[in-house]
Amino acid sequence: MKRLHDLPLPISALALLTAFALGALDFHAAGWGFFGIGVIAWVKLDARQLLKSDRYGLPPALALLAYPTLAGAQASTAITFALALHALVVCLILLSRHLSEDIAQGFSQQKGISQRI
Repeated sequence: MKRLHDLPLPISALALLTAFALGALDFHAAGWGFFGIGVIAWVKLDARQLLKSDRYGLPPALALLAYPTLAGAQASTAITFALALHALVVCLILLSRHLSEDIAQGFSQQKGISQRI
């Protein structure tokens, strides 16, 4: 399990990126297989790690890219919208985490300045 966390991207991102590439190259059956692996890996392994690192926020965006590429003309608008909404929520979670860290850091630096005065 330690080796999985040492990869530059999480397993789900690698699988979804592979699905996107296979869909673009018209290997749809293999692409759907990697799409399924990516979604399962996101749910089982990577979603819990979202607040630890920004790299875990990439799989929802890759799923949003991979689905229409694999589905082509049969892509469901509802599924595409759900994937876009999920990617937006993950983006907002990461953004709020960064803003809260910046605010906390600003207050800690401000307190240090006032103590020196």
